[in-house]
Amino acid sequence: MTAKARTLALAAGWALAAGGAAALTPVSCLIQPEDTVRLATPVAGIVAEVPVERGDIVTAGTVVARLDSTLEDIALALAEARAANPSRIHSLEARVAFLEAQLDRNERLATRDAVPEATVQESRLERAVARLELDEAHLARTLAGIEADQSRALLAQKTLRAPIAGVVTERLISPGEFRDPQQGHLVTIARLDVLRVEAFAPIAHYAELEVGREVTIRPEAPFGGAWPATITIIDRVFDAATATFGLVMRLENADLLLPAGLRCEVDFTAPDGG
Repeated sequence: MTAKARTLALAAGWALAAGGAAALTPVSCLIQPEDTVRLATPVAGIVAEVPVERGDIVTAGTVVARLDSTLEDIALALAEARAANPSRIHSLEARVAFLEAQLDRNERLATRDAVPEATVQESRLERAVARLELDEAHLARTLAGIEADQSRALLAQKTLRAPIAGVVTERLISPGEFRDPQQGHLVTIARLDVLRVEAFAPIAHYAELEVGREVTIRPEAPFGGAWPATITIIDRVFDAATATFGLVMRLENADLLLPAGLRCEVDFTAPDGG
């Protein structure tokens, strides 16, 4: 077939499809989770707690596993104690105040030749050294605060939290086990409040479909029913072997009535029949 003939054939197919939404035949599809997250530990340690089980519904931020954090707890307590202790700063502030008063008195006495100039110079040196020690104390307390933040971050790595709301589909650990990052994920969470519906449609449907179009999803038995969905992705690269292109649709499932993993059919009419 020449290039011109192929062009005419494709145009004829699109023209046939453009006859209306009713001309679009339903196609098979698959309902999948919108997102699946496999949680692994970023650090090695002994599993202390796994408060979730397979099938549990979790929200974002829910603790799904904890590693033993005895050493990290101690390190954080020490760092926080150092950061919260102002005693050295207060003692050096008092010393600086005393040396400044002493210097002021010696300078006034030196104007009347009551003390030698060497005494005044020594007072100035002592005050300068005390001020440097005070600056070092402030820096040490700042560094202690940074160390506390570091200890807090290391402690947080021992707790695995769900990054999304969803359902626990895998729990691969138990308390007492030793795990490290190289051993793979510990818990899998699937997001089900929004479902991802994938399908392959004939090329003849391409001219009629657009992103944002509402369609109806009909899951397999025993669920059935008509579920509204919206087209979010239309592939621009066709599969030449099957003369099809890919579609992705978003199906809202806030009440979690539909599970993922179902086969279904895409009806290209809107849910209200329009």
